[in-house]
Formats: sequence, C-alpha cells, structure tokens
Amino acid sequence: MRTLADGFTGAIMAAESISDAAVLLHGPGGCRIRHMVYSTAVFPRQDDADENLMSPYYCGYPRVPATYLDEYDFVNGASYKLEEALPVVASRKPSIAVVIDSPGAALIGDDVASAIGSSPLAGRAIHMDESLVSEPVSFGYGHTLEQIIRFVAPERRNVRKGTAVLLGLSILDKDWRSGRDELVDIVESMGLEVICTPGAGASVDDLRKSAEAEFGIVVCPEMCCGISEYYRDSGMTIVRSDGGAPVGFDALEAWVLTIAETTGADPGAAMKYIAKKRRIIFDKMVGMRYNAVRIRGLTFSVAGIASVVRPLTEWLYNFLAMAPVAVDVDPGYDSVERDRLIDFLGRSDYSDAFGKEPTDCDVVFCEGIEATTMYLSERCRIPVPIGFSTMGIDDVMPRPVYGTLGVFYILDEILHGVRGT
Repeated sequence: MRTLADGFTGAIMAAESISDAAVLLHGPGGCRIRHMVYSTAVFPRQDDADENLMSPYYCGYPRVPATYLDEYDFVNGASYKLEEALPVVASRKPSIAVVIDSPGAALIGDDVASAIGSSPLAGRAIHMDESLVSEPVSFGYGHTLEQIIRFVAPERRNVRKGTAVLLGLSILDKDWRSGRDELVDIVESMGLEVICTPGAGASVDDLRKSAEAEFGIVVCPEMCCGISEYYRDSGMTIVRSDGGAPVGFDALEAWVLTIAETTGADPGAAMKYIAKKRRIIFDKMVGMRYNAVRIRGLTFSVAGIASVVRPLTEWLYNFLAMAPVAVDVDPGYDSVERDRLIDFLGRSDYSDAFGKEPTDCDVVFCEGIEATTMYLSERCRIPVPIGFSTMGIDDVMPRPVYGTLGVFYILDEILHGVRGT
C-alpha cells in the first residue's frame, strides 16, 4: 500500500518553494514536524541563528513555524496565538507570508484576516482559507501557488519578447535543483530567456516578473494545475508537449521541438546537446556488452504522476525492451496523459498492467518509501525512487528524473542493480 502526500502537504510545500516567503502553520505542533524537516532538507536557506528562532513558534527550527494549538484553543479559539506569532514571523523580514490552517484549525473559525490586518505583515500576507487535506498533492501545490501568484503578480501590461517561464516544476521533484537547472539551460540554448520557475525556488520578485513572460512552457501539467490557466487567461502563450514531461530521450526531444515550433526558437543547440548525451549512453551500452543485454526482458512496476509515468513507460519499453507488469497513476492525474498511457499499453499488449499498484517485479519506479520497502521485502531486485516522498536527499551527484540527467540516473540504478546477476 503506497503512502502519498496530500493537498495539505502540497499547499505548505508550494509556499515553501518561494525563496523569500515564510509559512505560518496555524495548527498543532504535530502537523508541523514533517513539513519543517522536509522543507529544510529539500530547500535549505541561509537562515541567521537569531533569537527569534528560539521563540515558542519556531522552537529552534527555521522553517514552517506554527501556532501550536492545544485542546484549550480548539474549544475557545486561538486568534491570540496568531496575533502573537505574526510579528515574530515578520521580524525575519519575509517578502510574503502565507498562513495555512491545519485541517483541525480550519474548523475553529479564527478571524485570521483581522490578525493579519493588525500585524506588521498587513498587505504582504495571504491566508489560505480552505482545507486541502482531501485533495491530491499536485492540486494542493498548484492551487496554492496560483493563489500566491494572483496575490503578488501585477497585471500583465508589458510583454518581454523572447522570455519564458517554466511551469510544473516543484521542490517535491527528486533533485529538483539539478533537473530545473538543466531544463533552463536547454531552453536558453534555444535563444529564449527563462525569467522564472514558479514552484521551484522562485522569489517573490521573480513571480512578479513572471507576468511579463511571452511564453509559459509546461514541464509537468499536474503540478501547475490552475497556474497555466491563469497565465493563459492573462494572454501568455502556453507551450505543452504531446510527449508528456521530458523524461527519457524521446520525450525530451519532443519537448524541445514543441518549444521550437511554438516559439520560433532554434532547437539546433539543444538537439545537439541531447544527441551528445545519447551517444554517451550508446557507447556505454556497447562497452558493457553482456551486462547491458541483461536489462532486456526485465519486468517493471511504475507509479507516479501520469505525465511522468507515460513517457517513462514508453522509454523503458521502446529503448530498453523492459516489460511493464503494473502501471498506476497518482490521484489528480492529467486525463490526456492518462488516456495516452492506456492507449500505449493497449497497443503494446500490456493493457492488464494499467491500474495496478507496484507488484513483485525486477525493477520498481515509484516514491522512495515504497520502492525501498519493496526491495527490503524482496519484492523487487532494483528500487528506483522517482516520486514525492523519495529518498536520495543526501545525493551529491545530480540525480533528477527530468532531462538527460534523469536518463543517466535511471540507467545507473538499473545497471548497478543487474551487476553480478
């Protein structure tokens, strides 16, 4: 049974993805712990060790301070804690603060708007006055980021020609910085300027400037739920590849060519870069001979975001001759990607694999907790983390899922796994 993050976690991590924002969690301490640790691990900042970190709201930890509601507060209300906490958060000088209610705190009915209005954060704090705990993590992430962008972004008056924003990246992505940086480099090699990556380390100023971009280039449609529609409605041209997210060489090339076709940019340098990486893999496979041949016929299970699962499944089947035995997509899936995945599996005579959670197989691709659990229980030979709750935070070498670095990471895991068998 897989353990997936929910929309509540997505909302907190979306706000935490903004480099100069602060999240104030209005809720019990237990709702804080996982999020404060995870945010610090995937997106560490240079926080000064000032005395405010030792306040009752930070308790010595720099990310996701909380009001620490108790049984008294749930009965009598906790506006007084918000009034005390907001000035402490303001003292750390965030460009914006996002107040998020825990599922329980959302039922109390505290007047958060009044607390914000009377605090030093008046005019630069937003309250997410809704419970997203029953929503998919992708919806919580995209929806929260959309609300923040609406709050900070000016009207689209000027358009900077030849500029773009990358949509659908998140700090929940495995090795998100490496994946983001390579995709930015690929796009900029085509002559476009990437001015913002909403959801992946952008600052408040970056989000404001994002309204001026000429193009919005979609990486993962599920993770920019609502955001791409917002930018499209403002007049921005949205670019989305039919190949899905840029996972595997074929999908990455399709992504580049779609950008070139829509924007008029020159794909030559980007395609040459991808071809060079393809050649490295080809030479490695030829040099390994028998060890590389061992990959052929391996069975695999894959589960995750539909726009990632679809191109990954196609690449494993077409390029590596691996056989899918279980293919599942997370809640909040993009229906276009899901339908194309089902169609591919049908044309490949693997229709029965769809809709099954990861099962006994040679290689499993999913979130790290499930992949590692399956490996330790001898239900798979090779675990490859690709999802939100992934392991690998301590990786030093780049190991994202997107781009050519993603190809190298996935092949490394598979080849190392078949070594000596």
